[in-house]
This record gives sequence, structure tokens and C-alpha cells, in this order.
Amino acid sequence: MVLGLSACALPPNQNHDRSEPLPIKTKWMNDPQADLNIKQGLTAFLALDDAFLSIASRIHLIRNAKYQIDLQYYIWKDDAIGNLMLHELLNAADRGVKIRLIIDDQNGIKLDKTLRALSQHPNFEIRIFNPYKFRHLRVIDYLFRLNKINHRMHNKLVIADDAIAITGGRNISSEYFEASNYFQFSDMDILFYGSAVDHAEQSFKAFWDNDLSYSTTQLIGTGQPQQLEQLREKFEQLDQTNTWTENKLESAQDFLKERLQHYPIQWAKAHFVADHPNKILDQAKDQELISFQMLKILGKPEQHMELVSAYFVPTQRGTEYLSQLSNNGIKVRVLTNSLVANDVAVVHSFYSKYRKPLLQNGVQLYEFKPNIERTKRTWYEIATGSVIPVKGKNRSSLHAKFFDVDGKVFIGSFNFDPRSAYLNTEVGLVVESDQLQNQITALLDQHLLQVAYQLKLDSNGNIVWYEHKQNGEIVKHYRDPESTNFQRFSTKFVSYFPIEWMM
Repeated sequence: MVLGLSACALPPNQNHDRSEPLPIKTKWMNDPQADLNIKQGLTAFLALDDAFLSIASRIHLIRNAKYQIDLQYYIWKDDAIGNLMLHELLNAADRGVKIRLIIDDQNGIKLDKTLRALSQHPNFEIRIFNPYKFRHLRVIDYLFRLNKINHRMHNKLVIADDAIAITGGRNISSEYFEASNYFQFSDMDILFYGSAVDHAEQSFKAFWDNDLSYSTTQLIGTGQPQQLEQLREKFEQLDQTNTWTENKLESAQDFLKERLQHYPIQWAKAHFVADHPNKILDQAKDQELISFQMLKILGKPEQHMELVSAYFVPTQRGTEYLSQLSNNGIKVRVLTNSLVANDVAVVHSFYSKYRKPLLQNGVQLYEFKPNIERTKRTWYEIATGSVIPVKGKNRSSLHAKFFDVDGKVFIGSFNFDPRSAYLNTEVGLVVESDQLQNQITALLDQHLLQVAYQLKLDSNGNIVWYEHKQNGEIVKHYRDPESTNFQRFSTKFVSYFPIEWMM
């Protein structure tokens, strides 16, 4: 065992092939102005704040791609949505589309059997990014290789035919698409087509060609041809169980049409921003960091800044920056998770230290409620005929990461915390659009008080959480709402640990 642990480096990567550009890009829009808009450096985009619209857009890309589909994800679970997406990708591979999939190894080993089977397909290539050396006993990596495995690929990206893409906050798992029996994440993605996709494809290729991207063949073995056929049978059985008939999807389709009428596809100048994989090795230069790219494009706020971040740890430096903006008359509004809504409670320990200073300096703070009542059937219930338990349907957590600054909007995987800034790689799209910013502002104005607690200071300088009920009643909470004494004590206790840099 000692001899094994002494060699804690990963084996040399045997991937020698390098990605090549496609010979031709597929046209995805019939709009005669599309080619002219792209020549002028513009990008078409559609914000995907609805779970059905988001999953439908991904399936649309997979079903209509003609040459190649590139996917890059932090988490891809072996559940209903994960298998649905893999089934769609296998169907695309069967019709001759080349599939390239990168999954971060933080995802775990539960999908290994499926990935091993898919790797038997000649059009399916899968790589695992920054793998653990001791994948079945990962505690050894945490003890001896923490500096290596503490940096993760947090990217979420799918690109079809080098021409159209989706990025944002959603991983591939049921809870990100309102299809979980346990709880639902509220999230945001963006579909884009045009000039910005070129940089997205360059970013994907940088990760695909990187030495930290290991093929599943090298990492988990080759598998047997019959395993692919067994996987086909499994997918077919799941498809028969959850039949997506037109009748069941009718109301969901009606909603999609209504959504597109109110928020049609728009054109604007947009920038795909992304960390270079060198960040994993602490070797990235300024221009290779997403934080540097965003600051350069967004500039300093002059009127307002709205920030939505599932994991919000501003640090002392960020608190001073936001406070200075507010003191200079700039409207600063922040939405993050409440203690009970946060699925990573330790993050709340380090965020909570900065609530009072932010409120004292006029920053508006809102915390997402752990339960959002959903009276309508979800798209997943309609499509499959299943019923999600009320407790699981209403249990909520914020997972979105987007913010707008004076007519420029970022939507992506980047949280306002040290982990996104310094440890993990992130991606996103910055859109220069007053219209999109106005839509987001209106969305927040309309729903914030329904889905979040409003934080204020009382005359003694203590935090009060204002809960706005649907009947107009306002309830005041003088402690973190719905939390226990133990949760509050644990949060306070952990905040003294010198680990804020990891949050």
C-alpha cells in the first residue's frame, strides 16, 4: 500500500488525436437576416429560465445535428434525465453524428458501466477530466492529492455542429429540470447561435485536447460489444415506461409557443467567456481566466448591478467592492440561497459573515426560500404520466448564476465565490442587450418577494427576514427561517475555520 501511495501521479495520458474543425457549419435558422447578422458579429440568443424549455432545447440540438455534438459537464447522473440525454445521443450516433463527451471525474463512478458500453460505438467518444487516481477509494486522493483534485471542471456546455450551443447553470440530472422526486433546482441557461459559438468551440477543444482529459478506454476499460446492446435494451425499456406521446406533451408544447411569443429569439453582440484548462494547474494567465474576461467586458457598474448566485461568498474584498458601489448611488441587488435552501450548507457559513456589512452599506439582499409552492403539473409529469410527490415538487434550491450590469448580462456556471474565481474552471455568455437586462430585472421585480426572503436591519442592527405571503401578509423572522438551533450553531462554528478560500 505504501508503495502504491508513493506513486500518486496519474499515468501518462494516451490520447494522441487532436480535434479538427468541421468542414461545414449547419444552418439552424431560416431567417434571411441570420447570415448578415453573423457577418456583422452578432449572436442570436434565447434565455432558458424554464426547465421544459431548457431540456427541449437540448433535445432539439441533439435530434437535428448533422455532423457532431460536443458536450462538457460537471455532473451527469445515472437517473431519468441523464439516461434520456444519453439515449438521444446514442440515437444521434446511430445516424452518423460524432459524439464527444467530457465529464468531470467529480461525477463519480456510478455512470462507468454505461460509459463503458457507449464507448463501444464507433461514433461515441468519452473522456473523463482530471480523474481521481484512486477512483473507488477517493479518500486517498483527498489525503495525498488534494491540491490536484480540489480543482474541478465546473463547465456546462453543449455545442451542435460547431454552430449552436447552450450554456448556463444546469448539470444533467433530474433535479435541474423539475423532474426529481426529492427537490428541484431553480436555474438559468442560454441558447445561442452565431459569432459567440466560435469561442465556445475553441474552449471545448482546449479541454478535449488537454492532458487531463483521459479516455474512458484508458481509465475504466474497453467493455464488451454486447454491453452496448444491453444498454440499448435498457434505454428502450425506459422509453416504453415513460412514453412521450404527443397528447401528453400538448400542454407543454403550448407553453413553449407562448414562451417564444413573449420572449422571441433576439440578436445582439455577445461574448463567450471561459477559463482555460491551465487554471486547473494554477498556470493560467490573466486573459485565460473568466474573471478577467468578464471584468474587461462588463466594466465598472455606473447605474445598477443585479447578482444571482447560488453560492455567494463575497469575501472581504468583494464585500468592500459591492458596498462601495452602493455608497456611490449604484443599485446593487443580490439573490442567493437561504440557510435551509442551500444544498451546500458550509458555503452559507462563510456567506453569512458578510450579510450585515452589505446591508449596512445599502446592498439589497434576498435569500431563496427552501419551499416554492408549485400547484401546476410539471412538464415531466405531463410527459411521463408520473406524479412527483408534493414535498419533492415544492422542495427548492437556487442553482442559477447570472448577473447584469448596465445593459450587459452574464449567464453561465460562475458563482460569486472564491471557488469559481480561483479553483474551478467556468464558462458563460455575456450578452450586450438592454432588452435582456430589462427582462431579467422585470423577472426579479415580479417574483423576488414570492420566492425569497427580503433581508433588512432593524433599529438595533439585527437582521430581520421579511416573508411576503401570497395573501399579502408579511411575516418577520428574527433567525434564519425554518432553521434549527443546531443548523445555526454549526454554521457559526464552521465560519471560524480558515477554509474560506475553498468555498
